[in-house]
Amino acid sequence: MYEYLVDIKNNLIELNIFKSVKIGFEKGIGSKDAPFARIVPEFNRKEGLYETLAFQVVYGFDVKNKDLELLYKKYYETEEAIKKALEYKNNCFFIETITDEDKLMNLKSAIMRFEIRNIRR
Repeated sequence: MYEYLVDIKNNLIELNIFKSVKIGFEKGIGSKDAPFARIVPEFNRKEGLYETLAFQVVYGFDVKNKDLELLYKKYYETEEAIKKALEYKNNCFFIETITDEDKLMNLKSAIMRFEIRNIRR
């Protein structure tokens, strides 16, 4: 399954939006890392001969000294770019986006949930 996460990481890097893209969400992420994207596995589920890999893409932008209207515009443009890249290149199914409710200081972030279904192992 790890190879799927690496492919997702590479596709996010190709968007040329993020300063840092990593697998996993490290403690202490902040403005110095923004804009960032993190790929976080949620679960693997066996379904007969196939498996489903569920994962999150957490992305965020620095909000310090930013025009909030422009920030939200970029926020939603980034969401669309991620959806298109992963649905097209990785056959991912978009589930939902959960906004952060400003839980990370000086960052505007979101969690996008995806699944890759029917993985033959």
